[in-house]
Amino acid sequence: MTDFSLLGPRGTPMVELGGERAWRQYTKGEIVCSLQWLDLQAQDPAFPEDGPIPCMVLFHAFRRLNTAAHVIPQRYAYLYGAREGKPTFHFFRGVADACETLGFDRNDKAAQHRMMDLVVEAMPDLIRMPTDQPNALEVQRHRMGIEVTARAGGKTLHSEVI
Repeated sequence: MTDFSLLGPRGTPMVELGGERAWRQYTKGEIVCSLQWLDLQAQDPAFPEDGPIPCMVLFHAFRRLNTAAHVIPQRYAYLYGAREGKPTFHFFRGVADACETLGFDRNDKAAQHRMMDLVVEAMPDLIRMPTDQPNALEVQRHRMGIEVTARAGGKTLHSEVI
C-alpha cells in the first residue's frame, strides 16, 4: 500500500494518506484512491460533521509540488450516480476538478479516463465503508496554544496552556 502525508507549513504531516490508515486502496497509473476516515471539520470548521468520517481520497502516487488531494465524503457519494446507475453531471465535473487538483491538465482525457475508472471502481466500497473509524486508527488532536508557567524561588506556582 502507498503511504503519503500532506505536509503543513512546519514540515509536519497534516494528514496521512493511504498506507495503514486506509480501509481499502486502489491505483490506476499514477492516481491512488484511498478509502479512509478523515476529520474534515478540523481543516474546515464549516463542514457539518465532527470527527473522522468515511471518505474517498484521490491523490497522485508521486509527490509533486503545487498539488493536493481530492476528497469525496461518503455523505456526498449519491451525487456521483443517478438511480439508474448512470454518471451525473456532478460526476464528470468532479473528475475534471480532481484531475486539476492532482496536477493534471483539466483537458487531459487520458488522466480523466483513469480517474473515472478509479472513482467508479471504488464508489461501491465507499458506500459500504463502515461509518465509524476503528479505534486503532484514532489520532489524538494536538493541543494548540502557549504554555505559561509561573515560578517563584524555583517552585512552580501555576501552569496552564492558553
